[in-house]
Amino acid sequence: MQEVSALDIPRGVAPQILLSQVRNTVPYVFEDSATSFDQTPYLRTLRKSSKQNEKELSQLSHFEYFKLCVSAHFGTVSSFVPTDVDNQIRFRLWHPGLELKTIQEMARLVLESRNWDLTAVSERYVRGPDSGRVLSGLHGEWFSIAAAAYGATRKKDRPLSIALFDAIQDEIRKHAEVICEFTLHRDGIGLLKAVSTVAHNLGDLDRVIDQWSLEADDPLRQACYKTGHHESQQPWLLAAGTLYKMNIGFTAMADENHRHFALRAAKCLRRSRDLLLPIAPFYDDWGSKLGRHPALSPEEIAEVVECLIDGWERLKPIGRTQTYPRALSGIESSFPGGLNRLCQYLPARAAKTLRSGSLRTFCSTARFKFEEQLGSLALQKMKGIPPC
Repeated sequence: MQEVSALDIPRGVAPQILLSQVRNTVPYVFEDSATSFDQTPYLRTLRKSSKQNEKELSQLSHFEYFKLCVSAHFGTVSSFVPTDVDNQIRFRLWHPGLELKTIQEMARLVLESRNWDLTAVSERYVRGPDSGRVLSGLHGEWFSIAAAAYGATRKKDRPLSIALFDAIQDEIRKHAEVICEFTLHRDGIGLLKAVSTVAHNLGDLDRVIDQWSLEADDPLRQACYKTGHHESQQPWLLAAGTLYKMNIGFTAMADENHRHFALRAAKCLRRSRDLLLPIAPFYDDWGSKLGRHPALSPEEIAEVVECLIDGWERLKPIGRTQTYPRALSGIESSFPGGLNRLCQYLPARAAKTLRSGSLRTFCSTARFKFEEQLGSLALQKMKGIPPC
């Protein structure tokens, strides 16, 4: 295909608008005192870009714009309102008519991004109990752009596409190892958090392989597609995929792994990194932190409680979801004056829902009982898997 000017390729959202969206959902990243964020490449890019004027931003090269979009995505995807640049970084910005040098530059950034600190603005991660390796939902975002980079280079730069292929395979292997570590340590809750993360990440990889229409005989599709859905060289991932969709006691992890739209209305939650959501449904600690957080007024905490109640009621049709009851239980345990005092800040209907009925039953379930049952059942489901 004939090369085209990068300026002729549609870019989507303008840089200054993109930065305003980032500032809306993670404002603390841009605070002058938050210099620690400068140690994280994607946050450093956002902080630096925020100091540029509109003219400078409009003159970004194609690679610079891609880097900004990737940085915005990584910086906000674990926030309450992620920026909507998924399709840009996974497909549209990899225009086949781009100069090869630009595609190579973009692909090398993708390889480099695998080593970025994914915990700087995310609480949705676990660490392998032996290796200490971080397993985060942001690895799914990395899988997405890595598959795109592979798709864009596989016919133009074979050595670079092989490097991407090898990196993707290695990351899948490490995902399986973390699952194995938690199982061998008999840590059922860590296992469930890892299972939820792996399912999300492999799903992202599959979607981009499909988006790029990689042929049936393509090496990446053959080696990595639907890894957690069929018999493969990674039995731990197959077992994890089964466990993710299985009803274990109170809930299925797949039913808890959603986007938490109900909490977007509570803008006070965007005030501090401390308030980022952990891996569902294990929200007791998050709720406890929120119930006594110094940056939140009682009225704001009550606003969050209303959102949690509303979210739980909306999700009732899909089953007995437990994430929001666990959060509410945590809030009650730390809010000054407990449930009675909290209800004084709530509308009558919300207070009644919180005090009685099935939601009250779920909130009253002790944390140790909830987690003990889930963890024990999860470990039972992993019996019989071949050694790591």
